[in-house]
Amino acid sequence: MTKELKFHNLNPNGVVLVIVLWVITILSVIVLEFCFAMRTEMNLTKNFKEDIECYAMAEGGIERAILELIYKNDLMVQTIRKTLKQEDTSSKDKEWLTDGRPYTLSYSNGTCEIRIMGEGGKLNINRISEAFLRRIIGNLGLEDEKRDIIVDSILDWRDPDDFYRLNGAENDYYQSLKEPYQCKNGNLDSIEELLLIRGVIPEIFYGKSSIGENGEAKVDQVGLRDIFSIYSIGEQIDINSATPFLLRYGLGIPEDISQLIYNARGEKPFENQADLLRRVPEINPLWQDISRFILFRTNIPYYTIEVKAKKKEGKLLRGVKTIVKIDPREEKGYKIIQWIDVAR
Repeated sequence: MTKELKFHNLNPNGVVLVIVLWVITILSVIVLEFCFAMRTEMNLTKNFKEDIECYAMAEGGIERAILELIYKNDLMVQTIRKTLKQEDTSSKDKEWLTDGRPYTLSYSNGTCEIRIMGEGGKLNINRISEAFLRRIIGNLGLEDEKRDIIVDSILDWRDPDDFYRLNGAENDYYQSLKEPYQCKNGNLDSIEELLLIRGVIPEIFYGKSSIGENGEAKVDQVGLRDIFSIYSIGEQIDINSATPFLLRYGLGIPEDISQLIYNARGEKPFENQADLLRRVPEINPLWQDISRFILFRTNIPYYTIEVKAKKKEGKLLRGVKTIVKIDPREEKGYKIIQWIDVAR
């Protein structure tokens, strides 16, 4: 049986309408894709612009901090400052302290938070004794095997021989790692070198922080980088530069007394032992045990500067950390020793 196919006449207007609808649909998709691409590109351009502006503000904060440090080490400026009465000096004209307290630098489109830490207020990781090092690591909350591994491994890293301490690590340990490297068998050249040593994980080196109820960063655990330096004297620290964290975890001074010291030197640096004991009498019972670790003046010209820049609108942050040496013999009066762009 033959089937006959019958075709009905198609309305040409309907065909045109279908074609037009398809063309409109395709064009709509193209336009939407183009708009999305343009919007993405605009956002990327805006973010890039804000990132550059934030970084420029952070660099400005570094320059301002260096200027303050040059003033701090300039005899003529210091002579003028000493002639001024405390009440005649506005807060913005007062000498910046190098104990890690924050200073704010305002711009038309954002702000910078600047902190300066004198390296003389830290302990020298290359010179600290085994007993003192073990005590500090224990004060950070690390006990027993974890503490002993870190202490022995740091000492093995520093010493020139290949003999193991009980819980230490030498060249064969580091060569057995997935990405092998040599044991230093010498002094550390930067504090970040601690991250190469057995047992020193990033959490122990950097510490831990969280966001508090007021939206500001809150330190939950102090890191080794906050306590140790390669530029400081040894086991003695400058009481006017040591952070409250170092006073607490390094010297074992209770938190409340550390805060009293911090507040008192904010008004005026301590001149000598008598000045400290008079202004912070709460430290008297501890003095016999800690006095040998405390200095009131050092000639350490190295400083760590940390800057966080933030735009007025938006959550973009840029951070910069640098170590500088203030030296009038340098062409600009200072030398950049280390520069780190901090991801935020």
